[in-house]
Amino acid sequence: MKSTSDTNGEKAAVYIALALTVIWALGGLVMYLAYPNVIHELSRDQSLTALVLVGLLLPIILLWMAALIAKSLLTMRRETNDMRTSVEKMRKTLQIQVAEESETRDRWIQSQLAQITAMTKQTDHRLSILTEKTLAERDEIPAPRNTSALSQKIAEVVDENQANLPLPNDKKTSNAPITIRELIKALNFPDNEHDVDGFQALRRAKGDHTTSKLISEAQNVLTMLSQDGIYVDDLRVEKPAASAWRSFAKGIRGKDVAALGMVRDRTALTLANTRLKHDIEFRETVHTFLTQFDAVLREFEKTAENTELTEMGKTRSALAFMLLGRVSGAFNAR
Repeated sequence: MKSTSDTNGEKAAVYIALALTVIWALGGLVMYLAYPNVIHELSRDQSLTALVLVGLLLPIILLWMAALIAKSLLTMRRETNDMRTSVEKMRKTLQIQVAEESETRDRWIQSQLAQITAMTKQTDHRLSILTEKTLAERDEIPAPRNTSALSQKIAEVVDENQANLPLPNDKKTSNAPITIRELIKALNFPDNEHDVDGFQALRRAKGDHTTSKLISEAQNVLTMLSQDGIYVDDLRVEKPAASAWRSFAKGIRGKDVAALGMVRDRTALTLANTRLKHDIEFRETVHTFLTQFDAVLREFEKTAENTELTEMGKTRSALAFMLLGRVSGAFNAR
């Protein structure tokens, strides 16, 4: 925007130049009128005439050049001031925008932190409720009974591709049928070297003719799975209800037993499926394990209650059965 002082300065330069020009012209006219003879004499000599004209016109030219230069300087000064003003306005606007954005960002961050805090508290509350509920249900679930796990002796599944494994023969325990509690512990295997009850149950299961084959094959598949970095304790599995185990034990396949294949660990499924396709020994071991597990489950289901079937489904052997049954298609409709 053009300031008043700059405008007046530009006008003043023009007016001054115009006034001086008029004064100079009047001065020349006065000289011509005052000394006409001198002017007449000078006009006879062309050189002097040219010199007089230059003397008359040169000051006027210089005067107007000075006026134009002054006007240009004032214009440049005005534009510089305008630019400085614009830059100052932009700087102030930018500072205001940065301050507003910073304030908005701070409010947004505080809002997000508040939401996260609220969600954390809500999650902690739900976890507390879930934990209390789980503990309450666990207290309500009776321990597996110390009664016979199998309704009758199971005919041994013969697999010509598998070598016969030596079974322990303990006369003190061979006559006593394995109990539900012992079978569940044996299928889960000992948790560590201090798990006395787990080792005792494992010896009882290996000493029982009907379960020794299953325990041996379960050990084999768990060992082979661990070679590929698959540990059933780390599997993401949705534990199936007792009804799914009962349906499978009764020979039902398809959607009624689909819950047995709810293994969510894609890495474990991929590794197991790949080895099942390319490793003949692994495939034969898996087939024998699935067959033995199915045979024992059919008899175990006849005597086990729902809670005991659910507990059995949490064992390491059952988790391996769910994983390998899924990749081998054992739960699909026939």
